[in-house]
Amino acid sequence: MMLSGITIVDFSQGEAGALSALRLGDLGANVIKVETGEGDWTRQCPPFMPGSEISAVFFGLNRGKRGIAVGPNPGAAAPVLQKLVQRADALITDRTVQELAEVGLAAVEDDPCILYPRLVVANISGLGEKGPMASKPASELQAQAMAGYTRSLGVLGEPARRLGADVASVATAAFTTQAILAALYWRNRSGQGQKISLSLWNSLLSMKTIHLAAQSNPDRFEGPRCATANGPVLRGYKTADTPISFAMGGVVGKQGRPGWVPFCQELGMDALIGDPRFDGTGRHDTGLGANAIALKGEYEKYFVNIPSKVIVEKVRKYGGIASEFVKHDELFESEQAKALELERRVPDGRGGEARIYAFPAHFSRSVLEHKGVAPGLGEHTREVVLEFGITEAELDQAVRNGGLVVSE
Repeated sequence: MMLSGITIVDFSQGEAGALSALRLGDLGANVIKVETGEGDWTRQCPPFMPGSEISAVFFGLNRGKRGIAVGPNPGAAAPVLQKLVQRADALITDRTVQELAEVGLAAVEDDPCILYPRLVVANISGLGEKGPMASKPASELQAQAMAGYTRSLGVLGEPARRLGADVASVATAAFTTQAILAALYWRNRSGQGQKISLSLWNSLLSMKTIHLAAQSNPDRFEGPRCATANGPVLRGYKTADTPISFAMGGVVGKQGRPGWVPFCQELGMDALIGDPRFDGTGRHDTGLGANAIALKGEYEKYFVNIPSKVIVEKVRKYGGIASEFVKHDELFESEQAKALELERRVPDGRGGEARIYAFPAHFSRSVLEHKGVAPGLGEHTREVVLEFGITEAELDQAVRNGGLVVSE
């Protein structure tokens, strides 16, 4: 395993921090989940996995980790958690200054290197740790709204809509993973750890690179990266059955891709070839072309009488890009998805199997071990703390004082 020997302490809740730790675990890191109170709030999120009381959300974000539970008196857990962090390689946290102080980890908030010279700390917040809104809580929806993501959904003049996917949290998880790996690489050369600060809001702004460039000083306010807020929701081209995405010309050179004319001829759309509204290549009137929305209905006059699979086949035949819209229950059923092994079945620790979604990269020489067991609250407290040099006496004292919870 590529990250064998690396220990990650996941002291976060929700999605961003947990997903980053999960991916590091997929790469071979030893991930320890630290929870307080009743545990990570995603434990209570429905739906629950078949035949169990395990939240599917919690499982999806925390499989393969070992869990430590902090009791009702967090201060009594401080000596144990400090020793745990001291021996870890990285700490991922989204906790407030007060929450970190309660468990004796206030030092990781300012300059963790003073007490933990080799520790990499990834601190995740909603809006950043500096500025007038630094201490304000922020949600996925707020980050989307503040980063301008909701402006491209819905209908012009009506209330904005959020993206269905948790793009802020997932993006922050990806950036956190990248940053931790970079910091660990730098530590191997310098011998020093450091603190990394990330936020949901900044992650979304960073993902808008090409949009911000296009919108900064456009000579013409058009095109998909400038005018999406003024256009309708893209629901695909109607066919005789399933909607499709369709880009015949594409932004490839000055002339676009060849093939639009024979494509039209084969599907009986000869009338479009001589129509001056079309550019003759499909570059500007299909896909994300400037005239695609206005001319979409002209294609659909023909497409609605032709099965989607036939259209997709013809588009690809002549060098274009097309695909049928996929329903949720079809996501992993295609031959392409199966060939890439996107979905796996792994032992669930209860005598059955769990369905997981594999790490999205394939390595030519390394094999990843995807785990399918999520920790119960406090399930590994004893195992982990003893492994990290805590004595039985210290553990028992922490448990008696309400600092730790041991769930055998």
